[in-house]
Amino acid sequence: MATHKVRRGETLSSIAKTYSVDTNLLAKANNLNNVNNISVHQTLTIPSMRNRNAPDVTWPKKSPSTSLVKAIEGDISEIFDGCMAIGKRIGLDWIEEVLQRLRTQEANESVQQKNKVPVTKQVKRSTHQQTKAVKKGSRSKKRLNDVKDKLKEALGKEPHVVTFNGVKLSENEKKQIIASVAVCEMSTDGFGSINSDQEFAGRKFGNKGIATSYSRIVHIGLSYGVIQYTQDSGSLGYLLKKMHEKNSSKFKEVFGGGDEEIANNLLILTADGRADLVNDATIPLSGQAYWNKIRKKDEGKELSKLANSDEDKDNKSDLPTNKEIRGKRVQPIAPAKGEAAIDIWTGVWRERFLSAGKVVDFQEVQLEVAVEKYLNPILKTAKANKLRSAPGLAFAAACSIRGGPDSTLAGLVYAVANELDIELPFTSSEDERKCLEEIAKGKGKVKSLKFDEDESRRAELLLKDELGFLSEDLYDVQTYA
Repeated sequence: MATHKVRRGETLSSIAKTYSVDTNLLAKANNLNNVNNISVHQTLTIPSMRNRNAPDVTWPKKSPSTSLVKAIEGDISEIFDGCMAIGKRIGLDWIEEVLQRLRTQEANESVQQKNKVPVTKQVKRSTHQQTKAVKKGSRSKKRLNDVKDKLKEALGKEPHVVTFNGVKLSENEKKQIIASVAVCEMSTDGFGSINSDQEFAGRKFGNKGIATSYSRIVHIGLSYGVIQYTQDSGSLGYLLKKMHEKNSSKFKEVFGGGDEEIANNLLILTADGRADLVNDATIPLSGQAYWNKIRKKDEGKELSKLANSDEDKDNKSDLPTNKEIRGKRVQPIAPAKGEAAIDIWTGVWRERFLSAGKVVDFQEVQLEVAVEKYLNPILKTAKANKLRSAPGLAFAAACSIRGGPDSTLAGLVYAVANELDIELPFTSSEDERKCLEEIAKGKGKVKSLKFDEDESRRAELLLKDELGFLSEDLYDVQTYA
């Protein structure tokens, strides 16, 4: 009996039309109570022609002759009836296979005509399993699953554009790669995910933040969105600028409470620093950049000592508040005229950022900025090394987000290939996958090469491909731009 694996953008009715099957019959054959309830990569059983059209008679099986197969040419819509009649006379098993191939050809020709590109032959899929869906339970899990479903709906409609050399790396394909990276870090708030200066909080003195060398010393401020744009670095400011350009009226409504001056104050703060401090030479623009300059000097060592000590046993750091490092971008501002200034990861500001995460225009900007800032800059190196698989590009993008496009971390997959004596440029997707698998199971180490264990976790999650966006088709490096 024929089967069909659901591809992005397909519906049950479109699949039924492809195979000339009644939609309700197709749903019944697959025990589907809801005709809209199908997912990418799901395998559907196509009702046999015997069950659909032929009388209940058993016919002896007979192999088709070469001349008969060659005779089945021309417009498919004109030959189905003839094929079915032949099938009833000489056995249906093989004729169903021929018809399925013809329908696939017709669908491919339709894609070819629509996109004006040749269609490559179908390649054998690898056998690795896709991630099982998160079990329903808590409200937070449901919220997270809702966010993932919306990502699938928004980005899963556009079909692959295929050339002779592979899949075109279109803007939508790039967004799918970034979305796949995002789910590795995403909280239940999805596009509205907020990290409230947890790098400063750290893990000591009863805190459950993020441990860093500058915990209790440097305020990173708000980290926001699907890939956590940070306030101190200025990446949050760039994101907000792009949101404002995309939909200025909605930006004023959400972030300014309808007040354009308040919304502009937020833009100024996160880009160049609070307006009254821009020209203050005693305050660095970026607290983390300043810390990187002094951390090995006497000043930095003294700050680190105080931040990690508790001489008075009050379960708090001994570093005085006036010694903490806050860059110009990580300063409190008022959420409304006449109100006191507060940090933007607290109170009304926090609620505004959560609300912004639900605005479709702003969601699109988050993905677009991630493509611009973290994926596009690594494509030149990816092209030179013929990194062509979606999981490979996704992992390289994840490393770029973590360390920056020009960082050593951004080239981790190539370093691992060298460690494993895998030829570069890559010659197969199997070699790319082997690198990712070694990173995933290495828990921070591949042979003599050491890296953060978090990279192993990300590689493992990307290989599972929870969203189903990381196609096993290879990209055409000539479309990397």
